[in-house]
Amino acid sequence: MIPSCESGCGSSRRRWRARLRKLPRDRTNQLSLRGPKGRSNLRRPRRLLRRVAARNDKKEQGMPVTAIVGGHWGDEGKGKVVDALAAGANLVIRYNGGNNAGHTVVSERGTLRLHQVPSGICYAEVDCVIGPGVVVNPAALFEELDMLEAAGISTARLRISDRAHLVFPFHVEVDETVEVARGPKAHGTTRRGIWPVYAEKAARTGIRAGDLLEPQFLQERLNEASRRATALLGRTVTAGELWYLCEEWSDRLIPYVVDTHPLVQAALRRDDAILLEGQLGVMRDLDWGAYPYVTSSTCLAGGACAGAGIPPQRIGRVIGVVKAYSTAVGAGPMPTELGDGLGARLRELG
Repeated sequence: MIPSCESGCGSSRRRWRARLRKLPRDRTNQLSLRGPKGRSNLRRPRRLLRRVAARNDKKEQGMPVTAIVGGHWGDEGKGKVVDALAAGANLVIRYNGGNNAGHTVVSERGTLRLHQVPSGICYAEVDCVIGPGVVVNPAALFEELDMLEAAGISTARLRISDRAHLVFPFHVEVDETVEVARGPKAHGTTRRGIWPVYAEKAARTGIRAGDLLEPQFLQERLNEASRRATALLGRTVTAGELWYLCEEWSDRLIPYVVDTHPLVQAALRRDDAILLEGQLGVMRDLDWGAYPYVTSSTCLAGGACAGAGIPPQRIGRVIGVVKAYSTAVGAGPMPTELGDGLGARLRELG
């Protein structure tokens, strides 16, 4: 069996094959544990492994990919952390969620409330990517872009993955209808249409940003979407009204839509400093949170890999953001919740 690198990155596999060919073998072509003078050959491979691991560790410490993760129920201040770290970054990638959560950034340009645009947008030299793991509400995104441009912040370095799914008004309506139907067992959703889009994504029936670039294919998808929306809402949703929305969005949205994979891979090859920005926190994670009072995407560092397009071994640092006291976004149990005047005061302060 070929030994693997102690760092777990697997990068030394090819070098090991070459070195193993040079190690002494017996007549059955098996590796010999003893050298020509009876001494063990194991010391040399151990030294080689230590050197390889040291090189990998040094490289990771130089320009790590950093994932920012909320350690509570959300509302920990991740946006402020990303904004501070972005000063030394080359690329910031938003990897999950949609406009159902917000990051507040306070700068010399004023207070900016960002819901979909990565928090690194305030730095002119930083590229910002809305990754394939995000669901994009174009109408809400345009409002953010208008706010940023009014504050004198350029959005020219923003890119949206062509794999990101789009939120339509009927998704918001479905979200509201189902949440009301839950009655006292409501999940506390933001009613922004987020979970219906993720549900369609899992069912392989969603509309992606890149579909706007293929009108014929988009028309077929909209026909299917209109039939599903009609069945879910009990009223007629036509493909024509969905097509009109897409036409209205396209002029402004399409210039931002690209295949972000080559962009991200190029940044990795250059060893650029990359920040992965997530929304909410571990207690709202779909798999590890307080189910069913959770969001519809993965909030952990592992989810950043798929949601941003980053290989797991390239994440060299994970920063968990917490507050001195816990606050929760949404409904569901919170074991340490204070229902007295002190709790009200803390909620007022944020």
